[in-house]
Amino acid sequence: MVRLSRYFLLIAGIVAFAVVLPELYWMAFAKPVKKPLVFYSCIENDFLIQRSDSGITRKDPRGKSYTREEYEQRLPLMYVRQLLMSNTMPDSIYGIEVDNHAITVNRSTFRVQPKELSIPDPGLYPLFESQSGRANLVMPDDFFRITWRMEFVDAKTNKTLEEKSQMFSAVLYKRGFKFPAKSISGLPTTRKSCDEGYLVIDAEDQLFHVKMAKGEPYVKKAELPSGTKFKHINCVDFRNTKFYAYLFSTDNHIYILTQDDYELIELPVGEMDPEKHEIRIFGDLFHYQVSVVGDDFIRTVVLDTDYKKVDEYNESWPGIMERREGKIFKTIFPGQISMTSPDSSLIRFYTEINKPFLWLVFSAVLMVAQLFIFKQREIALKNQVVDLCVIGVTGIFGFLAVNIFQNKFFD
Repeated sequence: MVRLSRYFLLIAGIVAFAVVLPELYWMAFAKPVKKPLVFYSCIENDFLIQRSDSGITRKDPRGKSYTREEYEQRLPLMYVRQLLMSNTMPDSIYGIEVDNHAITVNRSTFRVQPKELSIPDPGLYPLFESQSGRANLVMPDDFFRITWRMEFVDAKTNKTLEEKSQMFSAVLYKRGFKFPAKSISGLPTTRKSCDEGYLVIDAEDQLFHVKMAKGEPYVKKAELPSGTKFKHINCVDFRNTKFYAYLFSTDNHIYILTQDDYELIELPVGEMDPEKHEIRIFGDLFHYQVSVVGDDFIRTVVLDTDYKKVDEYNESWPGIMERREGKIFKTIFPGQISMTSPDSSLIRFYTEINKPFLWLVFSAVLMVAQLFIFKQREIALKNQVVDLCVIGVTGIFGFLAVNIFQNKFFD
């Protein structure tokens, strides 16, 4: 029983060291990378890159530097207020007269990070009245879910609203919806300009638009190319009302679903995985700028308003594991256990094993050091085979645990 208790202490010690030591190492030696900001200039028809490594610099891809004022004047649709205040706003761009209203209506910003996608499914969703005739949206008294049918539940009494549930379920069934729903995506908040309901993926990966208009169900099926499946749908509320959402397919391509005609358009920006990389999309009067940002790269693709590719910018730098501190980390530590992850908002154990297995060499050195310790203490080697194996598998974590919770501690 004493031996068994010691092994439990060894396991607890190894886990504790695997959490604490890597964290302390990164706190002491990690150097954060200041990623560049890349924007497309409709004045220069070229990219401008702002960096803040050692002071803020603003350059184009060829290295030409710009002052802050010159930089802002080349991005007039981004720094509208500043240029209007300094009276340096151009009267026209690309031969088109530009006014403040047109700029505001066509401006859009979208950003999604991996950790924003790992949130629990709420299970119940509010369905707003999309044609209430009121200026502001009102939170409904009931919520819905789509399991074997579309079911509405009164929030106060927790009772099923049978008539409303049957009405919506019947319309979904007639439109070809296959229960249950795989995903339900929308903007469940009153802080939006209007309500466009939800985009719902059914059990056969079909895409449906579901909303409520004057108390009646509105259901529209969107036609998808054969084999196209979506893993994430991010609905948007832009003033120009060109499309309902950005949709990320299982093969890491991005689409938009246009309003009214439900045309699915693939943006020609290459592969991008929102579960691993940050996605930024800026829209203005003339362009859409789609950026994918990783730990060691940024790729920015510029599209025109017809979603045709205009230009592309790529830049990479050594990732944290490719820099000196990362290489030392991979040599010393077998891996890391943490309670948080930059790719998830959930608190749980995240385990990462370092590859290639350079730490095995360091583990072998620690095993030799442990043999020397046993010899100094005049401990019989035959009783310490398990400890040596623990050190060989868990490296420095096991080495520290074995020497803290020694066998003789329990004699």
